[in-house]
Amino acid sequence: MFIFFFSIPNLLSLNEDDLLTISSLKILDLQILTEFDIHSLHHILHCIPNLQDFSFTLIIEQLDTPFIDNLLDGNNWQQILTRHVSNLNKFNFHMSFLTDEGLFDLNLVLNSFRCFLTRYDNWHMAISRWETFEEFIPFFMDSYRNESREYVDNLSSLIDLSTIVTLKFEQSNDLRRSHVVPYILRLSVQNLNKRTVLSGLGDLDYSFLRAPTSPAGHGGNRNLCHCNGASPQDVLTVTYQGSESQNLVLCMCPNAVTGASHMIDTMGKVPAPIRRYNKAMISATAGTCGGAGSSGDVSFYCSSNMHVSVFIHESAHSMDRGKSASREWHDAVARDSCVPDAYANSNYADNFAQVVVLWVHLVGKGRDKDLGGSQFSYEFDQIVTCFEDLSNELLCEIFDYLAGYRLYEAFSNLNFRFEQLLHSSSVLLKTSFCIFNNDEIMNRFKQFMFANRHQIFSLQVTFILYDGYFFSSSFSFDSSFDRLESIVFKDIPPDALIPLLSNLSSLPHLFSLTIETSDIKEKINDIYRLIFVLPKLKYYRIFSSDSHHSITLPIAMNNQFSPIEYLVINHYCSLNELTCLLSYTPQLRRLTLHKTKSNNDSNITILPSIILDNLKSIYLDLYRTKYNELEIFMTTKIFSNLKSLCIFGSRDITFLYAYRWEQLILNYFPQLEKFYLIYNDYIDDEQNYPIYTERRNQFASSFWIERQWLFEVEVKDISIEYTIRPYNNRWYYETKDNIIDCSAFINLTFERISDSIFDEEGSKKIERILTITQIYYLEILEKELSIPVLIQVINLLPNITTLKIHSLSTDETTELTVKELRILCSMKRTSQITKVYLEEICDIHEELDFLFTLCPYMKYFKVGCTNITDVQWFLRTIFKEINRNNNHHLRLLCFHASIVDDRIVENMEEIIKYDKLLPHFTVKRILDSVYLQWK
Repeated sequence: MFIFFFSIPNLLSLNEDDLLTISSLKILDLQILTEFDIHSLHHILHCIPNLQDFSFTLIIEQLDTPFIDNLLDGNNWQQILTRHVSNLNKFNFHMSFLTDEGLFDLNLVLNSFRCFLTRYDNWHMAISRWETFEEFIPFFMDSYRNESREYVDNLSSLIDLSTIVTLKFEQSNDLRRSHVVPYILRLSVQNLNKRTVLSGLGDLDYSFLRAPTSPAGHGGNRNLCHCNGASPQDVLTVTYQGSESQNLVLCMCPNAVTGASHMIDTMGKVPAPIRRYNKAMISATAGTCGGAGSSGDVSFYCSSNMHVSVFIHESAHSMDRGKSASREWHDAVARDSCVPDAYANSNYADNFAQVVVLWVHLVGKGRDKDLGGSQFSYEFDQIVTCFEDLSNELLCEIFDYLAGYRLYEAFSNLNFRFEQLLHSSSVLLKTSFCIFNNDEIMNRFKQFMFANRHQIFSLQVTFILYDGYFFSSSFSFDSSFDRLESIVFKDIPPDALIPLLSNLSSLPHLFSLTIETSDIKEKINDIYRLIFVLPKLKYYRIFSSDSHHSITLPIAMNNQFSPIEYLVINHYCSLNELTCLLSYTPQLRRLTLHKTKSNNDSNITILPSIILDNLKSIYLDLYRTKYNELEIFMTTKIFSNLKSLCIFGSRDITFLYAYRWEQLILNYFPQLEKFYLIYNDYIDDEQNYPIYTERRNQFASSFWIERQWLFEVEVKDISIEYTIRPYNNRWYYETKDNIIDCSAFINLTFERISDSIFDEEGSKKIERILTITQIYYLEILEKELSIPVLIQVINLLPNITTLKIHSLSTDETTELTVKELRILCSMKRTSQITKVYLEEICDIHEELDFLFTLCPYMKYFKVGCTNITDVQWFLRTIFKEINRNNNHHLRLLCFHASIVDDRIVENMEEIIKYDKLLPHFTVKRILDSVYLQWK
């Protein structure tokens, strides 16, 4: 399982060739709790080509278009999964977010997934949207009462769900509190719909159960005691003796409904293999709740002197640990002909618990041979396989996926075997903590760190402190943390950071360090001095939003070198300051600088003797830096073996002077393989663009074409983004036989186009672009694009040969003006468009009629997601429109249809021959796309 809480880095700083391919990985559970885009997913799936089972969960607090739109587009998912993980046979997709009314079009989402879903058998999609939700549902551990369970159970009449999720909010600012509704929708409210229900379990005989010797002493872990907000009146630790002793905390709340002796004796009767999953039991305050319940490994009892079957039931919930949510359990329930009682018929979790209750009775009464007969044999088979039956090797693999502190809490003091395994050298802990100005939390952190200092592999500490001295005076690292390789400090105060860095040099295997801090100012130099003396550090990343600081380190001497190989700087830094830092890192392999500022003086610091032979990749975001400064910095000859260069620039039009780049690369980086340039062009305060004095089409010279570095333009809301990047395959050059000749294309992409502002802003942006480059390829991402707007755009771009649009709006109320009609009529004379890609088509007749008029010389026509159910009808319709519009140029038709297979392709060939649609043709199927070519 991978869970992302942090921000995803800019992907242009990543090279796919540098990414590790993990061929053996078959199952991925990806859970993301931060902003995420479809391009990040490309990189992740690129690394795991043999994936077979993929679960994707995205939970964010606010709906943020357009990146959410991309993730909710089924066409994007179909393309990504087909391209990267062709062996995938199981895919689970869950997204949760908050949205204001009007920002979320459910119908668009549903339609986009139709083609995707029809490709696979037995795939289903469910979308739930809550219009209002005002009632707070208490799912805190200390207020999880029957009222909450009853509320959730009432949802079963409205929603049919099958996944069981246990909620536990530990902090008042827990992100998941903003998503109570989506999580409740996934609770165990699935009706099992069993026809046969036994009479009930209340009268079963459990007299054979005996409680072992169980001495109890005052004291225990009070953190396990939750008494509806009050402090427990008494806390005891009960020791149940037997082949393996078990310690269990008993919490007696004020005015407890059940006495301690009954609680101890009744829990003692629960068979040890079931009871040992409990860590604590609570005798609740009278009148605060009803019945009984459990949360994780803590059970609570709200009625006086409850029956042992209730204790077995609640202990079974602790024993469950996700078993009842598994596909195996669901299948077993489906195969059986009955459930134990009506309560077990309510949901899978309680079904599991009641089967355990019945199982205890049957075993105790000597009926373990048949275990209830064939009526429930499958469910019993699922129970007898316990977690502890797994091998140590497999358990260690499971432990590797668990957070270190949670692993420690769950398995410590459970039994001898787990205690030994937990502290074995085979188990390395990856843990995270949130530190407050709180003595109890600090003591818990220190206790865990000290007890596991030889096993902690990675550590993330998030600081919520007003006084950094509180932490630095209470804890320090030393050489006993001999397995610790990675540390992340988030939001660490500078006055806590400096003392910590001072003792990190004692760690023998610290290879990776990430620091997120603020207000570093004069401390920045001390931070870097302490970083550069860490003896084993290979990766260092620092983030700070503070811009008021200066790095004044001297150039490094021979004995001051750092072993750092990967350096990520995310604070403001001039190129002069960067040069000084690089003098300390002769082993550097990859450099990333996210924020630059202008040099304080015009002189660039020169490193006289250092050459970074290992440095292969550089990423620089030059928001506040001029091109001339970059050019001087890059000509210092310290980057002799650079393979990949990525530059972000803005507010200096010189970045778009192609000849300057050509000379820089030819003279200093002839070995460069990948070059990325992203330049954002903004209107100045007088509503004008910077003057571009160079000749047009500079990026179309042989220098760029030979290296297959392509120039592209994208019109965004507030800027024009120019991009140089390595070539990747285009839709019009995707067939294996190279049916379409590949030419040098310069692309223009519109992120969105508004009818109301295109005349002014859109026209001005296109005019600006045409002063820099001609445009041959046009792509418009806007959904349901207005036909009049498309006509206006194409009229301004007379050299377009290739057109890609998402979808057209065929609103009958929209009428063309006289000017637009004249433009459309002139296309017979002026149009150069020969290749057209329409991603979604709804009204085939109208949209084809328009496109054939707009593009009368079309040679290649591709249709994306068509929701085709009758391929033959679709084919006849296409050719009917071709003939009606007298299009004699079209020679290649490509369309996507999820239902296409070899048999349908053969039928297509027969239809074409029978109807005499084409005399000479070939039909090829590549994945879900069909290519029909004729002479």
